[in-house]
Amino acid sequence: MGMLVALTSVALAACGTRGKLSVVEPAAVPGATTAHMLVATSRAPSAAPEFFSGNRDFNTNFALFDVSIPPDREVGTIRYPKAKPDPRRDFVVTDVQRLDDPRAFISAVNAEAAKLPRSGRTGALFVHGFNTNFAEGLLKATQLRHDLESPGIGVLFTWPSVGKLLAYATDRENALFSRQPLAETLVLMARTNLDGYNLVAHSMGTFLTMETLLALAQSGDQATLDKINAVILISADIEVDVFRRQAPPVLAAGVPIYLLVSSDDKALKLSAKIRGEAGRLGSVRSDDELGGLDVAVIDLSKIESDDMAGHMKVGTSPDVIAFVQRIRDSGAAIFDDGQKVGLLEQGGALIQGATGVLINPITN
Repeated sequence: MGMLVALTSVALAACGTRGKLSVVEPAAVPGATTAHMLVATSRAPSAAPEFFSGNRDFNTNFALFDVSIPPDREVGTIRYPKAKPDPRRDFVVTDVQRLDDPRAFISAVNAEAAKLPRSGRTGALFVHGFNTNFAEGLLKATQLRHDLESPGIGVLFTWPSVGKLLAYATDRENALFSRQPLAETLVLMARTNLDGYNLVAHSMGTFLTMETLLALAQSGDQATLDKINAVILISADIEVDVFRRQAPPVLAAGVPIYLLVSSDDKALKLSAKIRGEAGRLGSVRSDDELGGLDVAVIDLSKIESDDMAGHMKVGTSPDVIAFVQRIRDSGAAIFDDGQKVGLLEQGGALIQGATGVLINPITN
């Protein structure tokens, strides 16, 4: 009965129209903001407006999308287009360029970096989670970058999640299939003109990310790891002991890791039940559970958001988004300043609000 209740709860949170893309002319979106999002993927290409399917491809594919962010929208929300898109309210695509090969991807990254100030050539690479089709991954990455005012360029690595709630086992296999393509993408990022970037992963994407980073660390690919300013794992769907094996070589290579956790994450509770395990990394309550690993844990348990599953508070809670924006406005950075020194490491009492603690750092 408990499993049924958990499954129903997460299903309700995921209900509604599944994400899809619509392509419109740029002139049709007056007042909107256009975001450029580079894409690397292990998904098989498909015809527009899907562009990439839930099937695997043994080649890593690349593209550049222009996404229009509608002016009539609440912060933290995404509205997907229906049969007739409304660019005033819907996220829509205004341009797509298929990139032929890895060299074209590097050139596209460098072209985007050249638009930035010489002292600020940075960005973020986002890896989505379970039950996410291509449209949802692309628009979630775009919304996160825009609402959190993430500096620099945006890159999405999207793996072939089939986008079905009951396909957990299939998605996990597809994530494992994508370790080499993600590693290839990180190697390419290291060859660009970026000064560095944050590697951000969500849910099952955190497992793919840590497996890939572990392989790079064990192979001694320090040049690729040096380009990563910080690794941010949101609602990590990883068994704690597995993470305790994955993390030490990555940390030893000088890559800081931040965990954004919440004790009321219903999706992770379901994952733990499905797998017959006690808990997941994204739900830890104490640094004692991590065996002394030198990672920063940020507890979002007290944060309210419209995300019924509690699985993506950092991108849906107006409180968190407003806080991050205030930090950006102050000229500081939450996770890094380009030299792998995070604001969280400068003082533990940083996240206080008028109503009390917004985010509670768990310190070692």
